Amino acid sequence: MRPGRSTHNACGAAAAALLVPLSLWLPSPLGAQVAVSMASRAPAATAARSLVLPGWGQWHLGQRRAWAYGLLEAGLWVTRLELQASGRHFRDRYRDVAWTTGRIQSGKRVEGPWAYYEAMSKWTRSGTYDADPNQGGVQPEGDRSTFNGAKWALAREIYFPPGVTPAQGDPAYQQALAYYEQQAYGTAYLWDWTGKSAALAEYRHFINRSDARFREASATMGAVLANHLLSAVDAYVSARAGLRTGLRVAPEATPGGLRWTLSGRLTRSR
Repeated sequence: MRPGRSTHNACGAAAAALLVPLSLWLPSPLGAQVAVSMASRAPAATAARSLVLPGWGQWHLGQRRAWAYGLLEAGLWVTRLELQASGRHFRDRYRDVAWTTGRIQSGKRVEGPWAYYEAMSKWTRSGTYDADPNQGGVQPEGDRSTFNGAKWALAREIYFPPGVTPAQGDPAYQQALAYYEQQAYGTAYLWDWTGKSAALAEYRHFINRSDARFREASATMGAVLANHLLSAVDAYVSARAGLRTGLRVAPEATPGGLRWTLSGRLTRSR
């Protein structure tokens, strides 16, 4: 190859890429040959192809390892989808256990955020939301051993002066109550695992399995990004080195009839 002629134009590359598979199907006299030369492409453009789709740049250069990058990419995405599906499956399982066994059913089933189910796994009881529904307003749970009671105790520590319990109309009390109402769980979300240790253990098991699957699915994205970057760097280096693949398609007579064969070799542009 002459200096300055190490690359072909885009049309030529597209034609070369199409010629090989088409020649396998087009009729040709016995002994006819089709030769395709795929020269090195511009390094940046080749790398960009592999950055978008791993293996694309290598395929453009005629390198067989393009399949390795492509298959790895497909395998990673399939793995990610399977892990996400498994994570959702175990999420449904622990939500079902929570509803049927742990939660105090007081109406239509409603699902909470992740923080809610995490709290259920750590606290045996939620406690009440309104300790005395017969009084006006909200009377916070006073039992510190429950989730809601612990939130009210924290609100008191934050907003009440040391050793003082303000009247309900006091601004400090109202601030503490607003904090409690924001942090505590209402009537539709109350729970009690008392005497249900086996169900609670199963609930925690499903939470751990779901959490692990979602973490693994997230980690898979790191491998996907690494595959894109590695393929792009590899394609760039190969294109800079001026590697090309010469491909030859030829018919061969066999006892069973005519068979087409594909052969090639890797050379460096001069």
